[in-house]
Amino acid sequence: MFALRLADDIVLDLLEERDADELYALVDANREHLQRFLPWARIATPENERAFLRASLERFARGGGFDAGIRVGGTLAGALGIFNVRADVRRAEIGYWLAESFQGRGVMTRAVAGLARVLFEERGFNRLEIRCQSENLPSRRVAERLGFRHEGTLRAVHATASGLSADLEVFGLMRSEWEAARERPGERPRTAGPEGQEWRP
Repeated sequence: MFALRLADDIVLDLLEERDADELYALVDANREHLQRFLPWARIATPENERAFLRASLERFARGGGFDAGIRVGGTLAGALGIFNVRADVRRAEIGYWLAESFQGRGVMTRAVAGLARVLFEERGFNRLEIRCQSENLPSRRVAERLGFRHEGTLRAVHATASGLSADLEVFGLMRSEWEAARERPGERPRTAGPEGQEWRP
């Protein structure tokens, strides 16, 4: 496994099959909160959470990305991962969700910033993307705070819990932009490098 310590109280660690019950309990407790923008939350069960984690670990082993738990003070608070990895052009998408009780603390901003630092500075990625539903203002604000540039709107491409389609906003950040931002006043959230098993695309 690997772990990424973002601050004294925030750690990312690779989600494994043994985390299925804990992950399901968090999703179930936040089902109403999550399903507005994440349709899978509406139909989540212990069995499909376990199947998701098995598939995620297989993707991790192939270098196709990963899913990590966000732990705050040792408590699972949400998840963060990368997918749609393109090793040939060094790009990937970042996806994330957070339990309602942990919102408004800057947790996700610090988590995404820490992951971006590792991907740009240690893994050599050139471009990262965040795509989120147009009405998902908290997710959009995370991207904006970290300097991701709004690049456009994909119309009616995202399924919703109601069965309708929704627009997705596309945000992109280049390594050159990340490096330039580090030269400006205002430090990025303090991070430490991954511990243990490495992941490489």
